[in-house]
Amino acid sequence: MERHTRSYLQLIKPGITLSNTLSGIAGFFLAASLVGFQFPAFIGAIGGIALVIASACVANNIIDRDIDKKMKRTKKREVVSGNIKIPIALTYCIVLGLGGFTLLLALTNILTFLLGVLAFVWYVVIYGIAKRTTAFSTIIGGVPGALPPVAGYTALTGSLDMAAILLFLILFFWQLPHFYAISIFRKDDYANAGLPVWAVRYGVKSAKVQIFVSVVLYAVVASLLFFLGYTGIVYLVLSSILSLYWIYKGISLYKKVDDVKWARSMFGVSLLVLTSMFVVISVGGYLV
Repeated sequence: MERHTRSYLQLIKPGITLSNTLSGIAGFFLAASLVGFQFPAFIGAIGGIALVIASACVANNIIDRDIDKKMKRTKKREVVSGNIKIPIALTYCIVLGLGGFTLLLALTNILTFLLGVLAFVWYVVIYGIAKRTTAFSTIIGGVPGALPPVAGYTALTGSLDMAAILLFLILFFWQLPHFYAISIFRKDDYANAGLPVWAVRYGVKSAKVQIFVSVVLYAVVASLLFFLGYTGIVYLVLSSILSLYWIYKGISLYKKVDDVKWARSMFGVSLLVLTSMFVVISVGGYLV
């Protein structure tokens, strides 16, 4: 029973589901600092975001089973290994999706519901095709990955303003160095599966350049929440420290370690930045 439960948990890719749900919470609390907290909207937004993401991850497991069986990292996933049969996984996907979209529609607003639909379709269909066909798949996949904080924000505001756009850009530019780093230290795995990720198609050095550019762009857009008046100076200081640390680690280790170790270091820092920024954004509108 315990193993069966763990199998269903793994099917929703808990790391992805949790991180995206936390980004939705950050967006919600930024909005709450501007328009006030509403408990029903909070339940609808966070529950809805979590379930829709979980559903998309299950769908991704089903669709990518041919790719997953070729990669060391994924060849033991539940659908690939047969621990969970496809009809069961598909039913699981539908139930999660219906629950998530119902929460979004019933407890938030039509805009947030439509953002959920867009994220689901883009991740499952558009990104699903892109990862097999183009090295720009990371950029394409960054779109649905950057929508959860926007959905958390619009669940309260009901509109797409500049703060919502900045939340999108912050998470979008965070994702690029994070996933380009993965493409470097898992390059062989992706190549064996026939996936044209950036490091495979254009080489490791080009991927490292993309990482640096993306980190700088992330630092710029993260600061704009303060300069456009959505957060206080404490947010600017803390977010700037995180951005500068990310840049510093990239520069300081560039020639000291090999490409794989450098990429793993940048990946690790990206996780630190992400979790810290969830907190900083959540409280940024409440602090001076």
